[in-house]
Amino acid sequence: MSRRVVKWCAALGIALLSGQADAQGPGQVVDEVVVRGPEKTLPETVRSFSRIDTGDEITFEELDKVERRLVATGLFQEVKVSLEPTAPNRVRLILEVEDKASWVVAPTFALSSDNIGGGLLYAENNLWGRAKKFATAAQVSTAESGIFAGYLDPNLFGLPQLRFSLEGQLRSDRMDEYQPGAGQEDPVVVRRTRLNSASISSELGVMLFERVRAAVKYRLMSIDAKSPDPEKEVTTPAFSIGPSQRDTSLRLMVGIDTRQNLHAVMEGLNLEASYEVSNPGVWSDFRYRRFGLLYRHGLRLFEEHNLVLRGEAAAGVDLPFHQELVMGGNGLRGFVHRQFRGDTRLSFTAEYHFPLFTIRSLSFRGVGFSDTGLMAWRELPSDGELRDVNGRVVRGYLPDSQSGLKGATLAQGLGAGLRLYLRNLVLPLVGVDAAYGVNSGEFRFYLVAGVSPT
Repeated sequence: MSRRVVKWCAALGIALLSGQADAQGPGQVVDEVVVRGPEKTLPETVRSFSRIDTGDEITFEELDKVERRLVATGLFQEVKVSLEPTAPNRVRLILEVEDKASWVVAPTFALSSDNIGGGLLYAENNLWGRAKKFATAAQVSTAESGIFAGYLDPNLFGLPQLRFSLEGQLRSDRMDEYQPGAGQEDPVVVRRTRLNSASISSELGVMLFERVRAAVKYRLMSIDAKSPDPEKEVTTPAFSIGPSQRDTSLRLMVGIDTRQNLHAVMEGLNLEASYEVSNPGVWSDFRYRRFGLLYRHGLRLFEEHNLVLRGEAAAGVDLPFHQELVMGGNGLRGFVHRQFRGDTRLSFTAEYHFPLFTIRSLSFRGVGFSDTGLMAWRELPSDGELRDVNGRVVRGYLPDSQSGLKGATLAQGLGAGLRLYLRNLVLPLVGVDAAYGVNSGEFRFYLVAGVSPT
């Protein structure tokens, strides 16, 4: 008999004892909320995530929702929610949880076409027993190196409806630009630019009715470009060389988000619209805008199978080189890391996850996937240069760049992979994928081991 059936039978028994049973399951008044089992998580933290308090009315249907809320926090490897009668039509709510190990020191790895490297990460998932999260990491790779530190409070002021984050980064990026076209077996780098940056950002979000989410994010960045690699075909700068520039932006987001990560399965729907602006009014040396629409959907099938869909439409106006949209690598498997660039992007990914076998708390899961992306420039300047408010060149386009559908790139990758999950630890997901680029006919492999703190 499943846990859900047991839970409903127990609840029905309580209702019969109280003389209040009906076809839908009556509401029982909660006299007390009791937390049992956690070694680190504070009882008030568990209660806050349950969203049930003394004096509230609870129905049979609500029991399953409470359990799902607690599992979705990622703090507990086991959760059991039950009721005990205290008087006619009155109950005690019992929340029994078993903590996961909340911290981890782990290596990080990145292996994809044109981006190989690794580093070390420390992450704490349950600071002070209050579900606050902190992570710091250092990584060196061929395309992206740097230091990261971030703090996330998903339960601000003890309210699960409020979410606050603060993060900072020091980065050095090798920005490669390739010959156009998705059919190349071995894409040729025509310009290579080194970009160094330092940034700090903060986001405040609010969740209403457990489904409507709104957030505002402010980011401050200092960006500095180095001279292009003289050994590549194009040596004119993609970004003006000189003093570092300040890139500040304000991002607004609103959407519906009912997603819950229930151990290795993601369920729920996310529809999101965003608008980002950078101009002197928000203390920036740049002037650009970016619009986005995002769709994510997780469907549970056959209990432990998971169909995950993701679609995105993004468009930028006057994007500088370091803020352009990119595709390729882990975002478009089957192609080189950041192989395609543009100011307009459409993408769609479908993944089917399924269980293979489990060894104690370690689960092995397979995945089949399809990644599709369309990238284009809507309209390029006639002289091939985009300038900022001070007249500096913030984007020098490649000589053969074309705008509109004529210059658009449509690419697709198909493949399969393996995922590992450890139920009793806050451990990073380990994944390996093999992808076939339909356009190029090439196979490429991708390995990710580590946590992305953002």
